[in-house]
Amino acid sequence: MVYGALRSLSEANVAQAALLVKRGRVYQLGRVLDVNSPAHPFHGPLFYSTFRRVKDSLRVWRGSFGAMNVRLEMSDHTGTHIDALNHVSIGNMLYGGRAVEDIEWEMGTRELGAENFQPIVTRGLLLDIAASKGLGVLEDNYLISVEDVVLALKFEGVAEPREGDAVLFRTGWGALWGRDNSRYIGPPIPGISIDVAKWLSARNVVLVGGDTPSVERISVEPPNTPHVEPVHQHLIVEKGIFMLENLDLEELSSEKVYEFLFICNPVRIRGATAGHVNPIAIT
Repeated sequence: MVYGALRSLSEANVAQAALLVKRGRVYQLGRVLDVNSPAHPFHGPLFYSTFRRVKDSLRVWRGSFGAMNVRLEMSDHTGTHIDALNHVSIGNMLYGGRAVEDIEWEMGTRELGAENFQPIVTRGLLLDIAASKGLGVLEDNYLISVEDVVLALKFEGVAEPREGDAVLFRTGWGALWGRDNSRYIGPPIPGISIDVAKWLSARNVVLVGGDTPSVERISVEPPNTPHVEPVHQHLIVEKGIFMLENLDLEELSSEKVYEFLFICNPVRIRGATAGHVNPIAIT
């Protein structure tokens, strides 16, 4: 099964993207997790502790071999992760017209889950929206427009996204990670508009990511009004395009790296709604 927008990613895309590597410089884009990492209330916090200690193994096993491990409890949306196509719905409809009630069960879903992830190796683009405006961080509730995208492309001097690309948005919000977690989680959070999402999907990109918990703009909603995330619904449910959240894009920005070989290989757990990942950019 070719999963969602991966249909846009061919061997030719991979081979062409590999030609972008000139220096062999590797950038890690994933966040380091600990118990103080920001976590959205919907997904819950991260807990972990030493489960088996070295002295436990030395007491149980003969000889001098010692070992230890750590037990983790966290949502599949903790830290840097890529959303699977079972993550969000439009009403009761998931990607591909699947009805939630037909595939949802005690361990996620019987279809569309993270077990279907494949490695994404392609051309990556950083759209540094904050830097293109001469800012360190966008305003809390800033809505990134198509005009902002065009400005960033001109500022960076790179070609616009094409089929199979991964497009990463820097708002500067990532600087709040671990420093002001409540503000980082929001709302409000700056992010892309539905017009930008449709502009990207029209170009058949495979992935859209960002340095916030949502990629799209999340506003403070007045009481008794519907919760809306149209970008998630359009990209994931309607187009099968993956979303990658909580990226660390500061090093790419500081070194003005805007085009690169992008590699994202998520953890695959059957039925899960996301895959933890430490994506990399290589120049």
